[in-house]
Amino acid sequence: MTDVTVELADLGGWAAQTGRASADCGAAQAYATGNIADADFGAILELITGDYAGLLTKVHDILGEDGSGLGLEQGALTSCAEAYRDADAQGRDRFVELGGTGVLHSSDDGVANGFDDVGSAQGKLTAPSASGATLPEVSFGWILDKVCDLIVWVGGPDPREYVTKWIAGDVRKASMQAAAWDCVAACVEAVEANLRSGAAAIAATWTGAAASASAGQMGKWGTALADQAAKMRVMSDHLTDMVDQAVKMAQCVVDIIKTVISVVSAGLSNASIPLYGQWKLIESVKEAITMVNNARKVITVFWNFLTLVIDSIKLCAATFTAESLPPAPAGAPVPAGAGR
Repeated sequence: MTDVTVELADLGGWAAQTGRASADCGAAQAYATGNIADADFGAILELITGDYAGLLTKVHDILGEDGSGLGLEQGALTSCAEAYRDADAQGRDRFVELGGTGVLHSSDDGVANGFDDVGSAQGKLTAPSASGATLPEVSFGWILDKVCDLIVWVGGPDPREYVTKWIAGDVRKASMQAAAWDCVAACVEAVEANLRSGAAAIAATWTGAAASASAGQMGKWGTALADQAAKMRVMSDHLTDMVDQAVKMAQCVVDIIKTVISVVSAGLSNASIPLYGQWKLIESVKEAITMVNNARKVITVFWNFLTLVIDSIKLCAATFTAESLPPAPAGAPVPAGAGR
């Protein structure tokens, strides 16, 4: 037989702390749905849109599942405390079925020590701010259209279709989401730390089969929350890197297009010269085609980088599933002889 020891005020304090964790996860979900809600960053990050949008849905859902699941844990702990209290009222040291069979030794000093949160989880959910990164100007007016028409006339790729269209987008929104991912991660980390602190405190005054089962259950929650927070940090880092690489790529491409315009414009200035001028214009356009293809290579390298990010997004998405969470807690133990 296994005896059961419980300090009822402490168990109540542990249940209340678990309830606060549930509320914190609910706040994190509300924050995420408001600040990490849009996967459309424009053409420059278009490659990730579909997978990233799917990830956002999973994150919003898992934070809701976190809140609901921890709410169920609070309910189970509260039911345990009530069952112990009822058993104690029927007679001290009565044999009870509390996740096992043994003697109940309960006490209640009216004070729940050690169940204050070690940090404010919701305090981590601050308003996100953009990094200040911006894309370079890509509008060159009529001269770009003229240059593009000449390049197409000679048989080259239209820069408007294959180059400049891909360097437009909202990197400010992406950088704000990177900051928001960090805030949600910090909130989830704080929830995990608070639960870990409470679990250590309750272990000092609650023993028995039910206590061991609860400890195992909350240990699984700690692992799940820590994994979620780690993946959220990964996504923050990815968005930050994508913004940085997008700005660098766009600047490189814009510089190439400026050179293309300069080269073709020089050819146009000599176009009125018979034979030589026409030859010189065609040569300048051919040179411009080579530069345009170099710009396309720069964009392709950036797309290869985004492809690697997509692979990571898919791995992160696998973490944000209901299957990764502990199962719902079992019902509260019922004292032997209750209701007789």
